[in-house]
Amino acid sequence: MDSPVNGLVAVHVGAGKHSLILKQKYQKLCGLACRKATGILKAGGNVLDAVVEATIILEDSPLTNAGYGSNLTFDGKVECDASVMNGLTLQFGAVGAVGCLKNPIATAKLLCNQQSNNISFGRVLPSFLVGDGALIWGKERGLEAVPAAELISVKALKIYKYYKRKVLNAENIHRQISTKMDTIGAICVDAAGNVASACSSGGIILKHPGRVGQAAVWGCGVWARNGKVYPDCSVATSTSGCGEHLISTTLARSIAEGISSSNCPTTALHSIMKTDFIESPFLTFSGPKLGGAIAIKYSPQEGSGDLLWSHTTESMIIGYMSTKEAKSKSRRSVLTTPEVGRKAVVEGIGFRI
Repeated sequence: MDSPVNGLVAVHVGAGKHSLILKQKYQKLCGLACRKATGILKAGGNVLDAVVEATIILEDSPLTNAGYGSNLTFDGKVECDASVMNGLTLQFGAVGAVGCLKNPIATAKLLCNQQSNNISFGRVLPSFLVGDGALIWGKERGLEAVPAAELISVKALKIYKYYKRKVLNAENIHRQISTKMDTIGAICVDAAGNVASACSSGGIILKHPGRVGQAAVWGCGVWARNGKVYPDCSVATSTSGCGEHLISTTLARSIAEGISSSNCPTTALHSIMKTDFIESPFLTFSGPKLGGAIAIKYSPQEGSGDLLWSHTTESMIIGYMSTKEAKSKSRRSVLTTPEVGRKAVVEGIGFRI
């Protein structure tokens, strides 16, 4: 067995609207994902393995909008987006609008890891595959595919039927149908400053078939940059919210670059969420700006860092755990209804590895 790796992992079950009745279930799920990831590190695994295995736990839960239980497209199908980024190699892998893959994040990981390989005649290996192409590629490499119906949860089908009926009846054309945009994700750092991030989503309710959200787009869903590559610090981010808003502002990369260059990452994150997201000129006509993120900034030289989270949605639930801890911790962050989409909550903790 490889030598144990010390590190810290954080996960989120989305920036959106989480029922208070389900709060404990969401927190328990975050705990399961964190323990899975820290177990990977303790067994000698790397940070990319850790974030992917944590995300698989989240994808398999009917509580989340990713993998099993994803929101359905307008025609009633599951189409998932997912991506990962390795902060050491700066390699990225993603899938978009893919159905029938039990764990889209696993395909994204394989695409990321293959980037250093060579193939004949100077062809370029893909880093981002969509639709049937992503499904075929994953199946050819032994990833689990399931019948389309097996990814549809009872809850997701009920929500789909309710809002599809509303839309077809055109009851209120201006009414926002739901704030259930809770993309999930994970970030991880080890004591050496290696970082990785992951993101997975079923997309917004009643999305157009073929629509790809931020969870699969470079610089929008995830970002990871290693302290070994850039000696000042390591940073990793994973976002959630309305994909179109997050894509227009490349929020994952914007947050990572903003906090990495600031002596106070909390202040920097607040400024980014306000100036580069809520007040972004690219979102002038978008109405309330709905998004959120978790982020890590870590100094390998000092052995310490900050775990941060922020959202403009009604709520966000996160969990985190270090390899030195026996139990995970979780937080439910909230924003009052009048401030949704117009103000950002920013919170965080300091940590040592």
